[in-house]
Formats: sequence, structure tokens, C-alpha cells
Amino acid sequence: MSVGWVLVLLALLPLAAWLVALAVVAVRRALRRRGDEQTRRLRLARMLGSADLVVVPTSDVDLPESTVLAVAADAGFRFLGYERTDSPLRRRVGVFVRVGGEVDTVVQGAVVQRAVAQGAVARGASVRG
Repeated sequence: MSVGWVLVLLALLPLAAWLVALAVVAVRRALRRRGDEQTRRLRLARMLGSADLVVVPTSDVDLPESTVLAVAADAGFRFLGYERTDSPLRRRVGVFVRVGGEVDTVVQGAVVQRAVAQGAVARGASVRG
């Protein structure tokens, strides 16, 4: 094998790596979407589990948002919002808290304190913290 062919193979190596990466993404997508809607709902309910705070990658769920919120409500969870991670290679996640749990109590307390502080500022009072 001559040096020229080695250089050609080295030049094609990044293209081959991208093709392998695309194949892996396609396989993961196909595996994630297996099962009917009821199966995917059950998978989401298992992800929620029994913790007070749950972070669920949105790409792992593959259900409409209204269905995700309904499953979370049935499991006793409240949706806080979406969080996008720092790295561009990571996925967007949904953040859920158990209704009445410790984390929910802390979050609700912070929301009430913020609302009171904003109301006081709106009335012209000084807020010191």
C-alpha cells in the first residue's frame, strides 16, 4: 500500500466516524420508540419512581407534552419546567417534583417569598434580605 492510499484513508476517516455516529443515533431512536403509547406511559411512570425530585430527558419519553403532564399528575408529580444542560451534546430534560414532598415545599416557599417581595416593592416598600 502506497503512502497516497494511506493519506486517502486517513482523509476519509472522519466521514466514516460521522456515519457510525448517525447509525448509533438512528438505532437509539428506534429502540426508544418501541411499544405503543400505553407502554411508553408506563415507562415514564417508572422513570418518575418515588423520589421527591426527578429529571427526565425529553428524548427518552417520546410522548406529547399533555400526556407527559397527565402521567406525572397521576403519579403525584408537578412539572417545574425544562432545563437545558450546559453541553450541546446533552439533551433537554423535564424537571418534576413530588407534590407535598420536601423539594416541593421549599420551591413553594421560595415562590411565595418572591411574590411577597415583589408585591412589597410594587407598593413602594423597601425589601431587605
